[in-house]
Amino acid sequence: MKRLLVKYYKKGDAAFLSHRETMRVLERALRRSGADLVFTSGFHPRVKMSFSPALPLGVAAEAEYLEAAVEGEPDLEEMIKRMNDALPEGMGVTSLQVMPGYMPKLSRWARYGLYRVEGGGGALHLCMRLDGEGGGRLRDALQLLKERLGVEAEAVTRVGIYASRDEILEENPGKVYFYHAGKGELEEMEDSGAG
Repeated sequence: MKRLLVKYYKKGDAAFLSHRETMRVLERALRRSGADLVFTSGFHPRVKMSFSPALPLGVAAEAEYLEAAVEGEPDLEEMIKRMNDALPEGMGVTSLQVMPGYMPKLSRWARYGLYRVEGGGGALHLCMRLDGEGGGRLRDALQLLKERLGVEAEAVTRVGIYASRDEILEENPGKVYFYHAGKGELEEMEDSGAG
């Protein structure tokens, strides 16, 4: 059995699909991909898969992830083509890769979400925890951005999911604000070596 990591996007009207609807749409696309999928056991077998943390309704995404179990040697290029043919407008698979055995499961490394918040003629980046340890609600973070920085969010897109704060700073030069849900504070992130 192999684990595949599927990277996909959601934008436009597809951003208004709930997490459950998104899961159903992607499972259907996986079934149509031609891969030899691994199913759960039980009365109602389902494709063995897991998803990155749920997006709030209406928030677009550039880099969401799905992990699925497959047998054999899947043709990744053909899978991408077939999945994209089965997905609704506004959703698409951008990459597919076989995960090495040492790579932790998606649920173990998807700790931080990075959001691009556009408003007032500019954009800034907002980082939040996704793993339940001090994470908060996006709408609370956006309210704090409005109160503290005067930024009225006109469009919000989750641009990535990361294992550590340092990884975010390495890949995203410029100002990134971290939302401390427990403290109700925003802080400008700096490369400190803390994850």
